[in-house]
Amino acid sequence: MREVEFLPEWYPKVRRRKHLMAVQAWATIILISGLGLWMLLVQRNVHAREVELNSLRSDLNQSEVDIQRLEDLLSLQRDLGKQDGIFAKIGRPVETTRVLTTLEQLMPRDMALLDLSVDTEETTPKVSGSLASRAAQEARNVKTETALRLKVHGVAPTDMDLAEFLAKLTARPFFKQVDLTYSHERADSGHIMREFEVTFAIDLNGMGAR
Repeated sequence: MREVEFLPEWYPKVRRRKHLMAVQAWATIILISGLGLWMLLVQRNVHAREVELNSLRSDLNQSEVDIQRLEDLLSLQRDLGKQDGIFAKIGRPVETTRVLTTLEQLMPRDMALLDLSVDTEETTPKVSGSLASRAAQEARNVKTETALRLKVHGVAPTDMDLAEFLAKLTARPFFKQVDLTYSHERADSGHIMREFEVTFAIDLNGMGAR
């Protein structure tokens, strides 16, 4: 006996379309969810890169600060190197005020200084012996000795005052080679006094030790 179908012909087609639409809807939902998850991951990666970039900027700024500090230290080192070169050339630094104070202590009460000049002298010790030994010593860079030679120009009331000043200069161990260059009378406002010039050298080691 033949079965009688009561469903219209278009019903299976509608069911297939509904099934296809459901599949497309689920596929769309999955695609949107995937895109949302992908966007979330992208935003998280962008945030991580921004944090890393800010950290790199902070490190770069710190590096620039360190570089500037290093340049300042190098500049200070160059300046100190120049000062060391000067000190190596003239020997130990001798304060002019200390020299003047010492001279003032040695001068009689009525003596006065008119001028004071300081020159640097460098001498190399003579190397004795044979040519071979002298060449060997010169190859070892014989140290150059440096001394300061001062020239004092002043006036004193009498020869006794000048002699007392010279005796005190000679008595100081760090004043060497004290020599009276000249001494003669000088008239000033009706007063007769002795104008003189004295030269001497300073023992830098002795000066620094005191």
